[in-house]
Parts: sequence; C-alpha cells; structure tokens
Amino acid sequence: MLRRMLIALGSILLGSLLIAPATTFAQKVVPGGGGGSTSERRDTRAGREADLENRAQQLDLLSHPEKIKTLTVEDQKFIASQIFEDFERVQIINRDMVKATTNLDNDSYKQISSLADEMNKRAKRLKTNLNIPDLEEDKKESESKSEMDAAQLKASVQSLNSSVKSFVNSPVFTNPRATTVGHLQNIRRDISNVIALSRTVKKTAAKLQQ
Repeated sequence: MLRRMLIALGSILLGSLLIAPATTFAQKVVPGGGGGSTSERRDTRAGREADLENRAQQLDLLSHPEKIKTLTVEDQKFIASQIFEDFERVQIINRDMVKATTNLDNDSYKQISSLADEMNKRAKRLKTNLNIPDLEEDKKESESKSEMDAAQLKASVQSLNSSVKSFVNSPVFTNPRATTVGHLQNIRRDISNVIALSRTVKKTAAKLQQ
C-alpha cells in the first residue's frame, strides 16, 4: 500500500514543482512499463504526460507563480528522495507517538516531545517540497495560553493522529486524477494541522516532564 502511495506521490511531485512531464521519475515508477507493443507504450506515455501537465496546471492554482523556479535533474532527485523519506517517516512517528500515550510517565513525555519535534520538522519540509502554500492561520502561529494536562495531551496526540492519516490517505496521493482544487485545499489544511498540532504536542509534553 505504501509503495503505491509513494508512486502516486512521485507523480504529484512532478506537478507541484511544475517539472516538465518527460522525466526519469515518471518513467521509472510506471507499473508494467516493460510490457506491450511499442505503440501501446507510446500511447501510455503520451497519456501520462498529458495527465501530469494537467496536474501541474491545477496545482499551480494554489501556488505562488512568482516563487516557481527551474530545477535541475539533480535537484528533482534530491527533493523526491526527501519527500519519499518524510512521507513514510511521519507515519512511523505517528504510530510511535500514539503508542507512547498508552502509559504516560516522564519517559513517555520525553519520547513524545522528541517525536513531535521530528514530525514538525518533517511536515514543514514536506509542505515546502510539495510546494503547498500557507493558510492564513499558518502565518499567525497562535498558541493556546491555557495549561494542558496529561488528558489534554493525549487528546492532542489523537487529533494529530487524525490529521496525519487524513493527509497521507488523501485521494491526491492515491488517485492519479484526484487533483481538484477541493482535494488540494484539503491536503493544505491537513499538513497545516500536522505542523500546528505537533508543535503544541512537543511543547506540552516537554512542560509535563518532571
């Protein structure tokens, strides 16, 4: 399942960075690329390139054109490797964090704070590498002034868990044609929630340590 999601994610990367469709990424991740006649492969490639071009145009609606820059092939490979790594890692961190809340003590608070810090950094890098623009709330980065206890920390971790799952299971990453503005708005909301909640969880867990 994760492999298929990462394959779809590679296609999203091509569109979000407005990279030309004919790239080594798209050619390497197409299932069954070695079969079929030459004409069939050519038709499949043409259809894939057209889809990527359409994806790029739709993603551009949520981006800032003035920030788009031309990337070298090496830049593309480096960013793709970061996305694949972060996309998988945030899910592992999420599972470990939820597990750590089953028995809250000083050690688990320390673990949760460390995991939340890593998730925050990786989520921010995903947001940057996928070229996801900010929400207005992102710029404010307001923090709750009320003190949080263990029960509230556990609730925040569960909310973070929901946001992570919503982000990684987005149709944008699983369905090559799910690139409507609504879908893209949702992943922007989800990654923003992951960033904000992981920041809150990190600070709360750190404060709860004895």
